[in-house]
Amino acid sequence: MIKEYYNFIKDYLKLVEIKAKYMVIMILSAFFYKGFCILLPLAASLIIKYLTIGNAKMSYLSLGLFLVIYILYNISLFINYKIYGFNMNYCYDVLTTKILNKLITVDNNFTRLISKGRLMNSVNSDIINIGDMNDDISELLMGLIQIVAVLIIVSLYNIYLAIILIVFALLYIQIRNKEDRLINFYHQKVVIQDDKYSNLLTQIVSGLQEIKTFNMLPKLVGKLNIIQTKFTKYYSIKRKHYTIRDNDVKMITYLFRFILYIILIYLISIGKIEVSILVLIISYHEQIVTYIDWLIESTANIREVNTSVNRINDILKYNTFDISYGNVDTNDIYGSIEFKKVSLKIKNKQILKNINLKIDHNEVVCIVGEAGSGKTMLFNLLLRLYKPTSGKITLDGIDIYEFSKDVYSKNLAIANQKPFIFNMSIRKNLNFVDSNIKNQIEACKKTGIHEFIETLPNGYNTILRENGSNISGGQKQMISIARTILTEAEVLLLDDITTSLDPDTAKLVPKLIKNLKEDHTIIMITKKPDLMRQADKIVVLDKGRIVDVGTHKDLIKRSDIYQMLQSRKSASRIGGFNND
Repeated sequence: MIKEYYNFIKDYLKLVEIKAKYMVIMILSAFFYKGFCILLPLAASLIIKYLTIGNAKMSYLSLGLFLVIYILYNISLFINYKIYGFNMNYCYDVLTTKILNKLITVDNNFTRLISKGRLMNSVNSDIINIGDMNDDISELLMGLIQIVAVLIIVSLYNIYLAIILIVFALLYIQIRNKEDRLINFYHQKVVIQDDKYSNLLTQIVSGLQEIKTFNMLPKLVGKLNIIQTKFTKYYSIKRKHYTIRDNDVKMITYLFRFILYIILIYLISIGKIEVSILVLIISYHEQIVTYIDWLIESTANIREVNTSVNRINDILKYNTFDISYGNVDTNDIYGSIEFKKVSLKIKNKQILKNINLKIDHNEVVCIVGEAGSGKTMLFNLLLRLYKPTSGKITLDGIDIYEFSKDVYSKNLAIANQKPFIFNMSIRKNLNFVDSNIKNQIEACKKTGIHEFIETLPNGYNTILRENGSNISGGQKQMISIARTILTEAEVLLLDDITTSLDPDTAKLVPKLIKNLKEDHTIIMITKKPDLMRQADKIVVLDKGRIVDVGTHKDLIKRSDIYQMLQSRKSASRIGGFNND
């Protein structure tokens, strides 16, 4: 048991990197306020002792001693509370910074292993729980000291009464600790179900439009009900053990107190002890119950916080697929891209094989193919989310992994099929990339969204609701593309950007691409035949291989796959729900 809690505390200290002075002050302030708490019954017993023998002077002196001890107790408690607040803020700052820094570096597999619901719960509740740990550690140490101190004091008055209190303490601790272990066991099960519920609910909110359209809500509600049933089951069992711990175990307290009263009354009746000793022993029995409750609560909290520590460590210790950056630091980028015999395997599965492709500056290249053909993975390679198993990719003849992170990220930007817009003004959304108002207006004019923004009551200062829900999908996409243009990147990746556009807005895209071509290399994934026709070069992928490259006129004559893609209407994408 001691080793178990030692490991809990060691993991906590390693995670939060707590400052030694906070820990020392917390423990010392707890030591003093709990020490003074032990002395209060002694002072009270002295008052009663001197009153019973008619010594008024000593009674008043004892009362003064009681007042001094009480004042010192409150001063120590005040310091303890203040340092607790400092420690909580420190832990919150350290852990939120660590998690944020980790999220910046994670790869695409992160959310498959750690759901968004669990991540949000960790940030919202686990960090707060961990902030309590320092206080729980000091409470644990001081609780042990208090119990031992009280037993020593009682033994000085009567060894037999001390033995009774020792038996009571051991029995009480044993039962309380057993119930707390069970409470913690079911608490972890409750947290897992809570994570699952939060994760599925987050996905439902994100895909609410599709869910309503395809009447998916009843089945999803069914899944939520299953999770809720398990949550209720585990929570009910957890509450049952709380009841045993906090109510049934109290019977032991009353039983021992009854035995103590019998013994103390007997000892008073035969003249072995005075009434003041009865008051002292009963007070200390009540204090031992309180100290044990605090002690067990501290051990339970430490065990529960250990769950939070492990959950945070799961995030921080996630093994990100690490792709190092180089030292090439130049802003003189032209924008030509070349894939040279590029192949990619992930978990022994061949994703791409022997890709050879050259893309010149001011060229519009369209990547087409069936779902799963490898289109998105080409973008992932260009974004340096993965590294080729063999071959290399160059930008202006230089391997893309030789560029510094800053240079490469500034010269390659992507607009996704599902753009993300922050819950703030249009201006602030654009400020993340470029705060120059003139440049923002110019970018929005290129995408054709400027006139719409001007019609809004507050123009560019209009606050967009969460993920831009108060504007249409097409308007949101155009703001996202404007944000991409503001990066001044030489290479633009357009990932199926017409998916969320209405027909009228989609008509603006060919003109937009024509304008962007003057200053950029454009690589796009699309299912739209009209955009395929506009490309200077069309790359047809099939099962991770390039099966043909050419213009629309060439491919429509010779490529069966391309002919099929041209004749097929664009299918709607329905988000999948993963609750495993």
